[in-house]
Formats: sequence, C-alpha cells, structure tokens
Amino acid sequence: MKSDAPNSPPTGSTPVDDWPTLSNDLLQGLVHALNNRLSALGALMELARLRDETVNPLAELPSEIAQLQGLTGLFALLPERRTDAEALELSAALTDAVRLHEHHLRLRAERCEIRYEGTPAPVRAPRWALVRTLVMLVHSAKRSSEAEREGDGAPIIVRTDESTVSVCVNTGADASPDLLAAGERAGGEFTREDNLLIFRLPSLAELRRRERRARAQRA
Repeated sequence: MKSDAPNSPPTGSTPVDDWPTLSNDLLQGLVHALNNRLSALGALMELARLRDETVNPLAELPSEIAQLQGLTGLFALLPERRTDAEALELSAALTDAVRLHEHHLRLRAERCEIRYEGTPAPVRAPRWALVRTLVMLVHSAKRSSEAEREGDGAPIIVRTDESTVSVCVNTGADASPDLLAAGERAGGEFTREDNLLIFRLPSLAELRRRERRARAQRA
C-alpha cells in the first residue's frame, strides 16, 4: 500500500532521530577518531626522537596523514552550507553517508547493507542536503530491529527508473521533521509503501527534460 509520509507517526512507530541529536553523536565519534590519530602521530614523533630502529616513523606518516584528511572531509559533511544544487552521483553521496555514520558512538559497529537495483542515475542537489538526508536514512536502517525486517532483505535498497532514483529503508520508523526538511532541500520527497520508508529524487536527466519543456512553453 502506497501513501504519502504522514505528519505524525502511527501508533507503535518512532520517528527517525532529529538532526541535532544525530549530528552531536556523529561529532563526538569524529572527535574520538581525531584524538586517536593525533595520539598515533605523537607516538611516531616519540619514536623518531628516541631513534627507534624497529619502526620507521616516516614510512607511517603518509597513512596517518591520509586518515586525517579523510576525517576532515567527514567533518566538512556535517554543517549546512549556502551552496547551489549540483550534479551528483547518488552512490558516491551514499558512500559518504555510510562512512560518516561509521563514527556514530553507539551504532558504528552495525553494518549497513546497500542493494542497488539498476545503476543509479545522477541527480542534482545541494551536496550537504543530500548527504544529510542519506545519513539520517542510514541511521534509521541501522536502528531498525530484526523484527522490523522481512527475511534477509538489505536495510537500504536503491532503485532507479526512467525518471527517479529511490532510496528505500526497511523500517517502521517515520520521517522526522528534520529528515523531511533535509529531503525537501535536496529536491526529493518521502513516501511510504508498507514497511518501506522511501526517499525519491528526480534524476538529472528528468530535471533537464522538465527544463527543456519549460523553455519550450515560454517560447
């Protein structure tokens, strides 16, 4: 059964966490990871000072620097930005969302399976809004209990048709106001089909078709 996402959750359903709560948990996890990397760098400096011949600190530095750069990239995904919509690969944005959520203090050990049904088409959205929406969907997927899933279905399914890309989460939780707002800023909408919470975005090709039709009508 298909319906628009309700404004309030049905009895027995819990909305997806609000963004301030979720982003605070992610921020704490990122700070913890950053402190670990800084401690590792400090240990390398101490080994260099002691001229420990069993370890070559310079050989370890590129790996540590790469990890620090990865963390700074994840930090940059958290804040809202005044940016225009751009062409994006949804699969890349979803990978960023999964990587960011791996630093959640309580749920980082939970795996998030993603199943692609067809090659996801490019979309157009402000990157921060799309990633934020996807992070919240990843959070909902991880938080879903086994009782809420049917069989061994993947928690997140990405479907593509000729005009839309849909991200489907098998969960009884409904979209919170923050998730609805982020999805709207990304240019999409939420619906529910049975136990699936679905975020739908028009593909980049569909948006361009709409723009061509609009220009033709004005001519």
